[in-house]
This record gives sequence, structure tokens and C-alpha cells, in this order.
Amino acid sequence: MYFHYPTFFKLLRLSFSRKYFSPRHAALVILFLVPFLLLRLFVCCMRLLDHILYPDFKNQAVRAPIYIIGNPRSGTTFSHRLLAMDDQFTYFKLYQTIFPAVTCYKFFALTGRLDRMIGHPGKRLLNIISNRSFKGWETIHKTGPEKAESDEMLFMYAMLSPLLGLLFPFLADMDDATFVDFMPEKSRKKLMAYYNSCLQRHLYATGPDKILLQKVALIAGRIEAIHTLLPDMRIVHLVRHPAESIPSLISMFEVTWKSLAPQAVKDGRACREMADLICKYYLHLHEVETTIPREYLLRLRYTDLVADPRAAVHGIYHHFGLDLRPEYDELLTREMKRAKTYTSRHHYSLERYGLDKDEIRRRLQPLYDEYGFQ
Repeated sequence: MYFHYPTFFKLLRLSFSRKYFSPRHAALVILFLVPFLLLRLFVCCMRLLDHILYPDFKNQAVRAPIYIIGNPRSGTTFSHRLLAMDDQFTYFKLYQTIFPAVTCYKFFALTGRLDRMIGHPGKRLLNIISNRSFKGWETIHKTGPEKAESDEMLFMYAMLSPLLGLLFPFLADMDDATFVDFMPEKSRKKLMAYYNSCLQRHLYATGPDKILLQKVALIAGRIEAIHTLLPDMRIVHLVRHPAESIPSLISMFEVTWKSLAPQAVKDGRACREMADLICKYYLHLHEVETTIPREYLLRLRYTDLVADPRAAVHGIYHHFGLDLRPEYDELLTREMKRAKTYTSRHHYSLERYGLDKDEIRRRLQPLYDEYGFQ
């Protein structure tokens, strides 16, 4: 498993530096890193076992996967879970991103069967742990071990994910973690080789002949690297107004920052750094898209997805020539009826975080012009 030591030691140095140090945060960093590194060591051992028990995974092809991307809080999770109901796809569940090894997949499948035989005590315990672990995010991003999820944890293991900003609110100092595309080529190739092996393992264990369906909201900083690895990847780019997506993401991170690093929220630094990063992500995605052939790219406005999700999904199938089976369309129709009863309790604005709406517009003027954002 690839591990970017420069980022790891830089985050440690920043956490204990005079500029950012607080006893509370330092203690939480240690409490996080010890189990995290032990978990990573365990996963490394399981992945080594894969080479002995399931060596054929290395021959698994990753053909024309579908990536649902967009800046965070742009409807990627919603659309991903709609498509995930179609069994022609295989997708990562949260627990699979935490244990990306065929050996682990097989072990959990066996324990799941045993648990069902004795009345699901393990599943009930897991639900209790999951509800407590994600407390505070219920109205923002519902997740759990069995939920369809982004593969961000794969990059967390490599110490190259902007999600590290949840514990280390130093986004302005995390160049490699936030922009893999700008890393030296040698490091980028090693990271992508590790990433490809994760995709191969997943397909091998869950459906070698299925289409890999991915949802990655924080992909902007590594979109070039992944496209180089998977030149036939098909991309659904969900586009949402920056004045809505930026404060929405900040509010999501704020839930954790208030507990782990309250000072970073109090002085507004972390919020400004997050807004700056997402502006860069908008511009980088916009630039990279110009290099992707139109037949491999579909842009979908967030407003259109919300207004008519079924029509949006049909548009995705039509654009990429996917087989829309009647039984899936029936599932989709039933899901739409349930979705209409949902009302968001998650409210946000740029002003709440001390951000200037005009400044965001100035920085992202090319996108405002192209999409007609008001």
C-alpha cells in the first residue's frame, strides 16, 4: 500500500507547531493515528494474503468505469445511490473502502452468512456503532458500513486525501494531499498503481464482468492522474452553484472541526482555506474537462437532477449507451416517489462563514459565464 511519508510528517509537524498547537487537538491526533496506523498495518497484511490466496486478481481488467464526480455537495451521493440499484454495476460500500482486500471481502461475506443464521446480532451491534460514529452528520450525509460510498478511504490510507482536513485543518499547507495532479510523476505513478490494484481487487471479488460505478466528490485534485490511468473512464460531472456547494461542504467539515479543533473554526481560518480549495477545484475540473472527449463526458446540472431525478438518470444511460432494464426503471420510479417526501434540514450560506459572494464570483467568473450562474 502506497504511503506518502512527506505529507504524514508534515501534518504531524504542523499539529505540534507553535502556530497551530493546542493540547486538545494534539491529544486527538495521537488518539487517531495509533488505531489508524494499526488498521492500515492489518489491511496491508490482508492484501499480502491476497497474493497467496487470490493471485488472479492481478489479471482483472478495469474497463470503462463510470465516475460520478463534482465538487462536494453537488448531488453525487444521491445520483450514485440511484444508479447503484441497478445490478449491472458494482460499487464500493463503506466497509469495502476500509478493508480493500479480497481476503477481507471473503471473510466478511462468510461472517455475514453466519450472522444471518443466528438472527443478525452482529448487524444490530454494527448499526448501533455506526449511528454513534456518524452522529451529527445525519442531516448532512447519511452513511454506514453497507451504504454505497466514495473510495476516499483508499487515498486516506496513502495520506493523500483532502478528507484529512477533518482532523488536520491546515488545508493551505496540504499541497500534495489536495492536488495529486501536481505531484512529481514518479510519486503519482506509484499512487495510481496502488489505486488500480484496489479497483482490481474490488471487481475481482464483487463482479468481474460488471461495470465499476464510482462516486468521488473530492476527485478534482486527482482527476488528471485517474484519467491517465483509466483513459476510457466515463464521467458524469454534476455542477452546482458555488455559492451553494461551498458553504454546504464547510458546514459538513465544521461538525468535526468544532469537536477536534475549535480554534480553527473560531478564527475562520479553516473555513477560508476550504473555500479557497474548492474554488481551485472548480477551476481545475473545468480545465481538465477540455481534454476529455465529449462521448466520455456528461455534464449534469444539480438543479436538473433535483427537479427530475428519473429523467437525469435516463439521460446518463442514453449518453453512455447503457442498457436500461425495465425492472431497474420500476425500482427507480418507486425511489422517486420516496424522494419527493424528503425535505432537507441542512441550511447554509457564504455569509455565515464570513465569505464574500462577490469574491467567489470574481475567482470563478469563467464558470459563472458558462453556466449562467446568478
